[in-house]
Amino acid sequence: MNGSSISLEQYGINVNTVIRNATAPKLYEEALANEPDSSISSVGALIVSSYEKTGRSPKDKRIVEHPSIENDVWWGKINIGMDADTFLVTRGRAIDYLNTQSRIYVVDGFAGWDA
Repeated sequence: MNGSSISLEQYGINVNTVIRNATAPKLYEEALANEPDSSISSVGALIVSSYEKTGRSPKDKRIVEHPSIENDVWWGKINIGMDADTFLVTRGRAIDYLNTQSRIYVVDGFAGWDA
């Protein structure tokens, strides 16, 4: 499937400005125009502040529990189970948040996908 053919609207995501698969120069331009604390270092690297609590911990990962994968996942402190109803609520909250943004950045990619 071609990434540009994946519609965000089919997932309930309706944002006016969607920047897809941006090049590094485009991301620099976007950061400098839209992120107040961004700048370019003396060696050309983009500097941005991620502020507090924006990093992701391995303990933030959840996997929806399902009988078909029950014995294939190493459950524990890193691979934490989540029931399907909790996933749907969490996904709904994420979609609601994305829909409040004036622009979002999308990378069309596949993780763990067998071609």
